[in-house]
Amino acid sequence: MPTPTILVVDDDKLIRWSVSVVLGHAGYRVQEAATGKEGLAAVLEHRPDLVLLDIALPDLDGLSILEMLRKLRPDLPVLMMTADATNETARQAARLGARGQLDKPFDPTLLQVTVSEALKPAAPPDQPNG
Repeated sequence: MPTPTILVVDDDKLIRWSVSVVLGHAGYRVQEAATGKEGLAAVLEHRPDLVLLDIALPDLDGLSILEMLRKLRPDLPVLMMTADATNETARQAARLGARGQLDKPFDPTLLQVTVSEALKPAAPPDQPNG
């Protein structure tokens, strides 16, 4: 099985770096994008296996990007990242097809577990999980 590629889209360089280090040590290939536009271009060019997407980006809203990703690659798993978690944001992200949400700052072990779970194939929508 090829090494999964994870795209980290966040305007905070330190977040991108720390996620890259943690996931790189866990055996993943990590690519980075600092803006929503860069992230969308990277999805088209590099076809990652998972996207970690910040909700608050300087150029495009993360939820809007998630909607675009659903149209471009409906089966691409996306985890949202946010420093300002609200129940409404989490509900919106789930409604738009996000596999989950990571609240910043996050624990490295939780990051690895969440990424591993998100990379597992999703259950078909008409069948119960289990």
